[in-house]
Amino acid sequence: MTDAKDYDLKPQAPKPAAPAIISAEAPVDAPISPPASSPAANVEAAQLNKQAAAEQEEDIRKNKGLALLSYLGVLVVIPMVFGLHSKFVRHHANQGLILLALETIVWASCKTAMLLGYPLVHLSAMVYLTSLIGGLIWLGFTLLALLGLLHVAGDSYATLPVIGEYEIISIMGSDES
Repeated sequence: MTDAKDYDLKPQAPKPAAPAIISAEAPVDAPISPPASSPAANVEAAQLNKQAAAEQEEDIRKNKGLALLSYLGVLVVIPMVFGLHSKFVRHHANQGLILLALETIVWASCKTAMLLGYPLVHLSAMVYLTSLIGGLIWLGFTLLALLGLLHVAGDSYATLPVIGEYEIISIMGSDES
């Protein structure tokens, strides 16, 4: 049994609100507005947000062509050389590079499996199996590349499923210096 003394029935003062937490979904470079302390601070924060949005739109408008090359196989080298000054190009070049690396690994694995499996299985069966599995994986890579092209065409920083969370070129060409 519990006694009435165990419960404090006095009204409690409300606890101060916890500071806002930046979600993992928000872009890293998104402007963070300071807490509203005065109307002048709100106006200044709104102007900074407008300026940042305008700069981002200008970056996308100028560099969309380079970003499109990111998903066209070995042409990813062009945005990596000429477009790393742009956050938009860097984002899509990173995803295109990961996609190209995975395509190369799968291609090499299929060829290796075919060569090593030749003595064990009749050649036509090994070619058929390797072609079927490799073709299905290639179809998946093609769909990911098309999705990436759609993201670029839609001026989006969206990531590709499965591979979008990895970064290879995050250090190269960073804008923080």
